[in-house]
Amino acid sequence: MLSGSGDGASLMQKRIKFACPLDCFDACSLIATVADGRVLKLQGDPDHPVTRGHICPKGKKHLTRLYDPQRLTQPHKRVKGKLIPVDWEEILDEIAEHLQAVKKEYGSSAVLHHTSDGYGGIVKSVDQIFFNLFGGATVYRGSLCWGAGTAAQRYDFGNTKGHAPEDIINARTIILWGRNPLATNIHMVPYLRQAQKAGASIILIDPIKSASAKLSDAYLRIKPATDGALALGMANEIIANGLVDNAFVKSRTQGFERFKSYVQRFTPQRVAGITGLEEDKITWLAHTYAGHKPAAIVLGYGLQRYGNGGNNIRCIDALGALTGNIGLSGGGVNYANRSIAQYIDKAFFKPEVAGATHRTYSIAKLGEFLAQADKPPVRLICVTKANPLVQCPDLHRTLKAFQLVDYKIVIDMFMTDTARHADVVLPCTSILEEEDIVFSSMYSPYLNYSSKVLDAPQGVMSEYDLFRQLARKLALPNYPDISRSAYLEAAFKPLLQTFDLTLADLKKGYFKIPDQDIPWASGPFDTPSGKYELYSEKALADGFSPLPVYIEPAKGRSSYGLRLITPHTADSMHSQHMAAAEGPPTAHLNFRTLERQGLAPGTQAVVKTVLGQIEVTVHSDDNVGDDIVMIYQGGWHKNGAVNFLTSDGISDMGEQAAYYDCFCNLTAC
Repeated sequence: MLSGSGDGASLMQKRIKFACPLDCFDACSLIATVADGRVLKLQGDPDHPVTRGHICPKGKKHLTRLYDPQRLTQPHKRVKGKLIPVDWEEILDEIAEHLQAVKKEYGSSAVLHHTSDGYGGIVKSVDQIFFNLFGGATVYRGSLCWGAGTAAQRYDFGNTKGHAPEDIINARTIILWGRNPLATNIHMVPYLRQAQKAGASIILIDPIKSASAKLSDAYLRIKPATDGALALGMANEIIANGLVDNAFVKSRTQGFERFKSYVQRFTPQRVAGITGLEEDKITWLAHTYAGHKPAAIVLGYGLQRYGNGGNNIRCIDALGALTGNIGLSGGGVNYANRSIAQYIDKAFFKPEVAGATHRTYSIAKLGEFLAQADKPPVRLICVTKANPLVQCPDLHRTLKAFQLVDYKIVIDMFMTDTARHADVVLPCTSILEEEDIVFSSMYSPYLNYSSKVLDAPQGVMSEYDLFRQLARKLALPNYPDISRSAYLEAAFKPLLQTFDLTLADLKKGYFKIPDQDIPWASGPFDTPSGKYELYSEKALADGFSPLPVYIEPAKGRSSYGLRLITPHTADSMHSQHMAAAEGPPTAHLNFRTLERQGLAPGTQAVVKTVLGQIEVTVHSDDNVGDDIVMIYQGGWHKNGAVNFLTSDGISDMGEQAAYYDCFCNLTAC
């Protein structure tokens, strides 16, 4: 359509739909308004069934990042200690030579490929195909974000599936357990308000009184890492008072009698002493959840970032099974929604299909692995869709070990802290600069087609073309040297065949996997027994307790008596939007903890752990529990990245980084 510009001229404007690829619950559908080859504004797509036109602060920043003067538009190479611009052909030849040389002398496992979830589309996943066809590489196992919870639900349900977003309006009781939708899952909020308007009660459980307390009818402040004890105490109360759904338990669960015997020790009195909650609130919560069905539990990702994180989730899952709130509209224990992943062609992405052999390491222990790797040592690192020198724990050791590797390649839109320590930095495209299909494994059940909105700036090459060129230079057999559309069609071949679709159908906008709104409504679970497993032989075989159990939380030394919690902020996805941030991070403590530390609000202080220290500005925040220091994650080195403080401990299952098992002290500057 025609639209007047500020100077009275007219420009032809186009509105083009694309999708947000951030590692987020919602996977929003967005619209870019474009004129004369430039994006003028972004807005939410009002036609999308879930996101309905609302765009969050992070989504709006796609436009800022697109035209940020700090955006990289040339490859860079380290020469005499400095990163200087170089030509694409020259640097791709050099990278190919290094890859060949390292593989020839040490084998492909001497190459470490570090990737993560900084991008939710499928096109940039060509990096996996490249390294599979390269013969394999060293790749991580485990998770920085959610692995303990997904492992837990695999033992319980056999898979991680969530209810359709709109189904929560059918709940009478909703427990937000460690979830903060107002900051991290904003498109859930309208459904919560609809449910509340229809009479549902919303209860928030969290050590931090987050913004989502405003949505809730009740807030329960729990001590960190004691969620499993609370769930077991609720289970004891439910069983003792005859609130169990006997039909569900008898026909669809395994191990009830063993579980019943175990939870008898979790009396309200004992659980009150563990969690810091009053006995009457524990019994009230149990009766409310079991007695006002359907009841939904919505889990966050913080309550499994402890050494006991997987069992925390298993204990909570058990509540759904005991009360028959599984397979029930308005119910569920909702942690993630991996309904789409099963319809992606594994032959495209699995290493064994390409005959590749990958060596693995625990992602939380990147620094330790790099320092100790032998036979072969790591000689080359390629980082894609990630910023490990900000996001990984124990950054002092990780940074030191990273710097000692001979040749390091980073692909990013910006000169991140990881890029600053690389030998080669390659610029890449924004989601607006190539077509893709985007989806989330956390909440939204929709695939979103993302149109190409505009061409990339001169000097920027997409990862799709970059790895295709490298594959040609290395003469990798069977590499899919095809168009993006053909690649998307191949990647989603199982989905297209299962639902009798074409790629043209997906390009119409968005697609929802049918008949999966209520997981486990009928048929067997995906466990070995086909039942919900309160007692899991698979967990036992893997070296874990077959029952969900409460593991005592880690404790700090007497000189490090404050627990450090580092949640997501509403304004950034991990470290992606912090390039321009200045000044030290803010440490949030309540007034009682501040008084005990002898600190005044607004002053500068030093947060110190056994691994390091950073300078912070102290803020009095009564939303934070006693003896807790809260600093939002993602800060860059120049301001004091919080992961210089965190250790590389891992959770009880899923090899999840146990970020929240970190203890600190504060002293005035």
